[in-house]
Amino acid sequence: MSLQKRMFRSNMTILFAALLTLLMIIAAALVLSGDSLENQLNALSETRVDEHAADVLRVLQDDHIQTAEALQKEVGEWGYQAALIAEGRVVSGEDGEQIHDLAEFLYTGSHSNGQVEVFTFRKATAVGRNMENGYLVAVRFPETDWLTASLNSSFFAFLATVLLAGIWGIFLLLILSSFFTKRMNRTIMEPVALLEAGAKRVRDGNLKEDIDYHGDEEFEHMCNTFNDMQHTILEDQRQRIRTERARTDMVTGISHDLRTPLTSIQGYIKGIMDGVADTEEKRNLYLKIAYESTKEMNTLLQKLFDFSRMESGKMPFHLVNVDLAEYTAAYMAQKEAAGLEALQFTFHVEKEWMPEVSVDVDQIRRVFDNLLENSMKYAGVQPVKIQIEVSETEEQILLTWKDNGQGVPEEKLGKIFDRFYRCDEARQEKGSGVGLYVAKYIMERHGGTIAAVNDGGLKLTLSFPKSKVQSVNLA
Repeated sequence: MSLQKRMFRSNMTILFAALLTLLMIIAAALVLSGDSLENQLNALSETRVDEHAADVLRVLQDDHIQTAEALQKEVGEWGYQAALIAEGRVVSGEDGEQIHDLAEFLYTGSHSNGQVEVFTFRKATAVGRNMENGYLVAVRFPETDWLTASLNSSFFAFLATVLLAGIWGIFLLLILSSFFTKRMNRTIMEPVALLEAGAKRVRDGNLKEDIDYHGDEEFEHMCNTFNDMQHTILEDQRQRIRTERARTDMVTGISHDLRTPLTSIQGYIKGIMDGVADTEEKRNLYLKIAYESTKEMNTLLQKLFDFSRMESGKMPFHLVNVDLAEYTAAYMAQKEAAGLEALQFTFHVEKEWMPEVSVDVDQIRRVFDNLLENSMKYAGVQPVKIQIEVSETEEQILLTWKDNGQGVPEEKLGKIFDRFYRCDEARQEKGSGVGLYVAKYIMERHGGTIAAVNDGGLKLTLSFPKSKVQSVNLA
């Protein structure tokens, strides 16, 4: 069932309940008012005694008056009616409806034998005496006087006023219910219709058109949330497109980069096989070049392997506590021993002793390798000078890696840690575009960070949280 139909049924239920309540109030008012008027009339009638009651009393005190007929002859001139009543019914005398009501009234009462009494019944004055064969009574039912007529007129006027007010109340209730129902429908159905149209646009692939709604605060917040969701989906789609494009470029680039060393390997091996390398010296040179090409291929394939493990969450981390300064010095010594003429290191440690950090030594070595490769490829100077410094803050150990290159254009600086991003869009240098992305991933897995700024070259700052369990310094 639609929301509009449910609202209509709910409003009709409320309206029916209101009408029923109003009718009950009117009925209760009528009953109470009727009882009140009737009580007033009875009270007035009970307090008024006919002026001839004393004369009728003297007549009934005469022992010769034994029948209703005899009593009627004596009291008829004063407007009285006589009757003999026994066991709640009229035995003789007048036999009207009012006399029968009086008979039923007297049947429930108790009267002394022979004692004459005067009493009132509704609007009538009655004088009676209890006889052996029944109750002999003379009663005068006066015509309706002006006061009673006035009270009856007031009662019917009150009844008409209550009914008219009830009708107007129902009419006003219907108008108000219709007004508020339409207003509620407009308040609710307008944003619902806009949200439905927006959902259809999203289903059809249109994510650029927002919902423009200004009204009820709750619905406005809902529409704004829908717009935010739409923006998130749109940005996610754009990011996926960029990622797929970069992934395609990476595969294309690596395929190109692999082709070069592979062609070199094939060429030099074939030269050996064909006898082009006809001396021992040439054969050793060809094999050395082929070997270096295999190392280059292995580096590219290792990067792809690492990236695949990282994306699948299967890259292992085995943390141990190390002195970061000593570990870095050992890494530099190994690289210097390789005899790379185009590379120079300088190293500075802020303090002689600093707290240890928990790292995976193989993964941190991969970070250093990626930073070194990045500096060697993009510094654009010869020789490449790397300045490394290890320092301490209150909660972290910092390692800064700075080269003497050209730095990175400011508009590209914030993107160098993105997946597949390459500042060298012309691909003049070999590379996959995942080196710094992998470095960032490894640092974040260690609970640290990596950041880049231009400072007379590219300066990278690696922050490591201090190890919670420190080994004792025995120096």
